[in-house]
Amino acid sequence: MKLTAEVIQELMDYDPETGVFTWRSRDWWWFPTERSWKWWNTMFAGKPAGCLDTDARGYPRLQITLLGKNYLASRLAFLAVGESLPERVGHANRDSLDDRWSNLAPGTHAEDGKNRSMNRRNSSGVCGVSWHRAAGKWRAKVQVGGKYHYLGLFDDLEEAAAVVAEFRAANGFSDGHGQLPGRVR
Repeated sequence: MKLTAEVIQELMDYDPETGVFTWRSRDWWWFPTERSWKWWNTMFAGKPAGCLDTDARGYPRLQITLLGKNYLASRLAFLAVGESLPERVGHANRDSLDDRWSNLAPGTHAEDGKNRSMNRRNSSGVCGVSWHRAAGKWRAKVQVGGKYHYLGLFDDLEEAAAVVAEFRAANGFSDGHGQLPGRVR
């Protein structure tokens, strides 16, 4: 069975104001036995759908399993409101768990990269700036379209941060790129 807007709307409710998916009561024909049908509806109908998943970078997101496959809730929201399933979904406030319809926008991998939050392993506090041990200086580098752009070595962290910020502004990065999730300048 193919995942469509009709299937989503039959299996779950989506509240665009809160971004919450809840399981709907399912008809008996979704189950192999009457017992499994009753058990599922008793356990899940009317309850929030999905579980929290964290990827290798520490990026949390809500996953929902439908028809034997895992989907991100942010992508399912598009089907739930009758839109087509996008390649990727961007969150305007960069909070990956905020799936309110007003916070979601279809996008591409490249666009997503220009709105990415700071990596949890960042030790300088500035996205794109790291300590270059051999040189004893701050190194500034930014990735655009899969290619790294080395912007130089700097004695001062603020100087390196300013060069990175200028490069990002000239290359269409969002204002919130490199900040912690949920915080926009």
